[in-house]
Amino acid sequence: MGNVNPLSDPKMRMFVRSALTGDYGAVQDAHALAESLLPPASDLWAWWLDGVESLARSGDQDLGLFVRFARAVAGIAPWGNLPPSARERLRALGG
Repeated sequence: MGNVNPLSDPKMRMFVRSALTGDYGAVQDAHALAESLLPPASDLWAWWLDGVESLARSGDQDLGLFVRFARAVAGIAPWGNLPPSARERLRALGG
């Protein structure tokens, strides 16, 4: 993922915040941005949770937003279902 966490992108933070207020356009925008940052042949949810775990290690103040967002969009198009392994990782991050 490199030295910079792509979830730290100011646009991603804005989309995540807006999505949590019920803005479906922001859900789609966050997905489009994630897809543009996702390395080739990578799993979206594994990549996303790698980023969230990196935020947790760095003590990022927005960690809770990203955890809530992942729970909120799991199963919603275009994000798709959260695989069981990702559920366990998410649970470890925020209950």
